[in-house]
Amino acid sequence: MYPFMTLVTKNGCEYADGGLGCIIAIEEAIRRGATHVDAIILNTEFQQTNRVHSRNAFDALGSIFGFISDRIEYQNLKIGALVAHEKNVKLRLFYTPRVLTTNSLVFERGKMSGWWQEGWQFAQQTIKIKV
Repeated sequence: MYPFMTLVTKNGCEYADGGLGCIIAIEEAIRRGATHVDAIILNTEFQQTNRVHSRNAFDALGSIFGFISDRIEYQNLKIGALVAHEKNVKLRLFYTPRVLTTNSLVFERGKMSGWWQEGWQFAQQTIKIKV
């Protein structure tokens, strides 16, 4: 069984990963003074999967959450690109070469390490990174 992302309670308040509200923080990086932004998008450039039909209320909620997250990500990218253009910031977007997972709320260290290595190799080939 894999651990699921959980909320953290501190001083009576619940906290979650900032990615719930701003998945790709390009605009925030620029606001804080970045002049070059490399954003790694943990998705393929074009959607390659279809959502499975819901079998129950929990599946339906998961699908709705996934759809909302996809829309937030898309809007973060578009707004970030517009702000980068307006502020003359160099923005590079890197996508994964394949679908890594269909459930971003489940974490497995071994798989994620492999994905990181695969992504690094793909980026090296894409932009000819010298190590």
